[in-house]
Amino acid sequence: MITFIVRRLVTAVVVVLLATIVVFALVSARGDPLRELRHRPGVSQTTLHNLEREYHLDESRPRQYVDWLGDFVQGDWGTSFRTERPVGDMVGEATWNTFLLVGTALVLSVTLALIIGVVSAVRQHSAFDYAATSFSYFGFSMPDFFFALLLQLFVIVVLQEQLDIHVIYVQGKYTVGQEGDVANLIGHMVLPVLVLMLTSVAAWSRYQRDSMLEVLHTDYVRTARAKGVPRRQVIRRHALRNALIPFVTVVAIDAGVLLGGVVVVERVFSWPGLGLLFFDALERSDYPVILAWMAVATVFVVLFNLLADILYAVLDPRIRVSGPSRRRVRTA
Repeated sequence: MITFIVRRLVTAVVVVLLATIVVFALVSARGDPLRELRHRPGVSQTTLHNLEREYHLDESRPRQYVDWLGDFVQGDWGTSFRTERPVGDMVGEATWNTFLLVGTALVLSVTLALIIGVVSAVRQHSAFDYAATSFSYFGFSMPDFFFALLLQLFVIVVLQEQLDIHVIYVQGKYTVGQEGDVANLIGHMVLPVLVLMLTSVAAWSRYQRDSMLEVLHTDYVRTARAKGVPRRQVIRRHALRNALIPFVTVVAIDAGVLLGGVVVVERVFSWPGLGLLFFDALERSDYPVILAWMAVATVFVVLFNLLADILYAVLDPRIRVSGPSRRRVRTA
């Protein structure tokens, strides 16, 4: 197991390095990062020269990448052109807010998808199964941004204007003057979490249902039933464990992809996370923030893929066997 994890770690490091090269090349292709500052009144030539030296803009592109990567690894992510704050502080604050949103949506989505998938498989062709299938089609076909707008419209028109209920909010993280209030925070999280959950629950419940159905029709499950093992025990101890293997892999991979979906959701709900930070930086050509954001996003995706590999190996020990070891097993 340790050898397997080390191999995956080495692969992950290589992937991250290659990804940072692509990210740096794409951001650098946008042109002079100081273009807007050069045309801004009140910015002296001395300030511009200092920024050029700070961001190594007076060097060749390969040298710029090496210097940027060295600074990034050491935690020196530069200063925002727009706010003049350290980029590390800005990304750190936004990352916590995004994790709060994505983490909540992830836990709820996994729990709900598991329940729906298992029950749908065990009660195949039942009313619950048909209802779950219809929900999955709805979740697959509904765009996140449009679902978010529908929820906002419902809350504003129905709950707030007609029923005068103000427990769910459509913008921001806190109501002004109620910072730190947990109930207020939850009220602001409800809608973005629901939007993030929609597609995830729809997709993951179908994966779990199909995987569970496949396992329920295997020989060892039929043998366990023939031996008189209680149905609940067959489902929980024999079927569910093996059915979790593809489910865990999909969830771990999609959890990294959720970062892409949260960009749109945070923009719609003005949630102060990585998504909103990225949009603001992109609109204002804030290159230090864009570079740091894309590098952090790359690391997140690679880490979740690494987590998927490790969890897959834990659930199915056969995955750990490779190369000469696998050939010896087959020969035996």
